[in-house]
Amino acid sequence: MNKSIETIVGKLTDFLVYVESFYGNVPDAVYPIGATPEMILEATADCWKKFGIENFCGDSVDRERVRDIMIEKFGLEWK
Repeated sequence: MNKSIETIVGKLTDFLVYVESFYGNVPDAVYPIGATPEMILEATADCWKKFGIENFCGDSVDRERVRDIMIEKFGLEWK
């Protein structure tokens, strides 16, 4: 499978915005736990390292994995 850099970056950007809409400091976040864009990006990279980038789909499972990493790594609270 050969994807262009633009495609990969676009999908990553979409995923980061998706995670932020759930857990970030944005209006109407579904579960606002105080995640910053930097935290989300770092936790996403950690998720790739832990589970393998080839297994990353950018779906709700990946979103929840990133959430769990942020909670553990940055001490965010899940309510």
